[in-house]
Amino acid sequence: MSIDNLLGIGFLMGLLGSAHCIGMCGPLVMSLPISKKNTLEKIMSTGLYHVGKLLSYGTLGVIMGLFGKQFFVYSAQQHISIIIGLIMLCYVAWVFVIKSKKSFAPLRFIQKPVLIGLGKLFRSQFIGSFLLIGFLNGLLPCGMVYLALTSAMATGAALNAGLFMLFFGLGTVPALLMVALGGQYMGHVFRRKLQSLLPFFIFTMGVFLVLRGMNLGIPFVSPHIEIGSGVVSCHN
Repeated sequence: MSIDNLLGIGFLMGLLGSAHCIGMCGPLVMSLPISKKNTLEKIMSTGLYHVGKLLSYGTLGVIMGLFGKQFFVYSAQQHISIIIGLIMLCYVAWVFVIKSKKSFAPLRFIQKPVLIGLGKLFRSQFIGSFLLIGFLNGLLPCGMVYLALTSAMATGAALNAGLFMLFFGLGTVPALLMVALGGQYMGHVFRRKLQSLLPFFIFTMGVFLVLRGMNLGIPFVSPHIEIGSGVVSCHN
């Protein structure tokens, strides 16, 4: 998969997941302490918040990419691709079919210290604190971020994974800016449309990753990978 396609998928995942992001991050964006700042300071503060969040996602992506690279080194890319694909399919079934209200947050243990840190930063008058607010916000437990990180790990490269997460974050920015500018309301119809497209997108990605790992010899979809050599053949 070309880097352009990879970044496009990351951006689209973030854009389609915006409806979820509004529920998770919208209240925090709306409560940013910018009401007493002038117009320029408000723009700078909001911009720094988003930059911080993007840096957080990019850093997490690099970490996951380094982890995923180890599977590629030991020729386990097929297995990890299938596992990640199945995780995506399970996510679609759990969230959109079963519609379970139970949340899955394997990193919930970091939530409390992050929230404490955010509380302190919200009381700070220093404009640079908005960068840290955004960075810490990116560390809060979130199902869509977990899903994006598993996708980033499948790239098998730290740089690609970091860029994937960076573009995932960019995809969430438009909706959050609309929330910041328009209050809690962002057209319900638009939100429903985004939400309805998300499961189909994730399902398609999951199927693609499973097929990719099955080594079926289908050009561009499930290319033949010679075990132990890391050589991928896109044609029979």
